[in-house]
Amino acid sequence: MKEIVLYGAGGHCFAAIELINSLAEYQPKVIYDDAPSVDRILGIPVKVNSEKNISGRDMCITIGDNKIRQEIANAYNVNYPNFIHKSAVVYPSASVGKGTVLLPNSVIDAASQIGNFCIVNNNATVSHNVEVGDFCHIAINVAIAGGVSIGVGTLVGAGSVILPEIKVGKWAVIGAGAVVTEDVPDYAVVVGQPAKIIKYNES
Repeated sequence: MKEIVLYGAGGHCFAAIELINSLAEYQPKVIYDDAPSVDRILGIPVKVNSEKNISGRDMCITIGDNKIRQEIANAYNVNYPNFIHKSAVVYPSASVGKGTVLLPNSVIDAASQIGNFCIVNNNATVSHNVEVGDFCHIAINVAIAGGVSIGVGTLVGAGSVILPEIKVGKWAVIGAGAVVTEDVPDYAVVVGQPAKIIKYNES
């Protein structure tokens, strides 16, 4: 079994550890964090980040925040395996990028593309011919219909629905439970049924 280091000692780390252990290909050895508040997570020691300890090793970024995940990925040029839960369904014509995590019962349908360093959470469904950019987070119970395009760094909130052929820009936020019926611009935060823009994130 190969060793892997984890980066980030927050809430997402718990799910990632359980997923990695269930696949029995890698063994998490240590969790690095810039400012750890705990000594161990699920029995794995947490230590202050040290670049020399990461260089040349396999790593999983266990941070839910899309922007921080991007910063870490850009800082360390190491091997980033993807981790796909045994209950997840990835159609043969679909693709999943490096460093991406697919959690239980997620579905990636035919001809869809999931970018690098994404999180697709429990029971999320990505229908056919969908493009999801790098560093996106698709939360639990999301339904993304066919032909949707989602830009880099976007957060798709829990239980939200994106209707067919919608284009969602980069670094947008789809609020929990939203129903997206029209295109979403870059950096927009949308909520409601149907979803409406309430503000823009700083670029």
